[in-house]
Amino acid sequence: AGNGAEAPLLAGLMWLQQQEGGGGLRHTCEESDGLSRYGWLMHDGESFGVQEIRDGALVLRTEFLKRPGGQHGGDWSWRVTARVENTTAPPPLLSLFFYVATDGQGTLEPQLENGTRLAAVKGTTEELGHFTLSFLRPTVLSSEDPKHASYHWLEAPSPGLHRLTELVRSSLSPRAAFSAPGRPRRRFFALSPPGGLPGAPP
Repeated sequence: AGNGAEAPLLAGLMWLQQQEGGGGLRHTCEESDGLSRYGWLMHDGESFGVQEIRDGALVLRTEFLKRPGGQHGGDWSWRVTARVENTTAPPPLLSLFFYVATDGQGTLEPQLENGTRLAAVKGTTEELGHFTLSFLRPTVLSSEDPKHASYHWLEAPSPGLHRLTELVRSSLSPRAAFSAPGRPRRRFFALSPPGGLPGAPP
């Protein structure tokens, strides 16, 4: 899928706090979003970085680390931590959307576990050669309640970076249902095959 960007490979994160009516899908941090804080806590501009986003009571922290080696400068690791602060309400149902796209010249192949969980994406680009992006299962600190996850994935032509948010939003459907052990079953918005974007060719 091509994204129109100069980089041969593009990866990123969107998030959604599930609410009645769908909530607000976040992709970029804008002042108009009403986020209390967002930005880098530390980084060296090359091999590591830690950033934090505060969206209401939700705190998202992303950490990047590059390990030297290989023929293309090294391997990247990325960790996303989500927690809720200063609230007595039950934790929200949170959806994290990890995406990857090429510049149109490469290939991407999803690798599914048990037919539902996207465990990895294998691909090739002229600049990187063969590569694999692995997605690990969610983990918790020993003092936290277990995390219960439901997995959905989407494969679609990318209309360009400037329309990726719109593509994901148009692919959300409220028909999915989820229930953690001991908790009531509830519906939530999850990815389903897109019907296409307005003005896009079929």
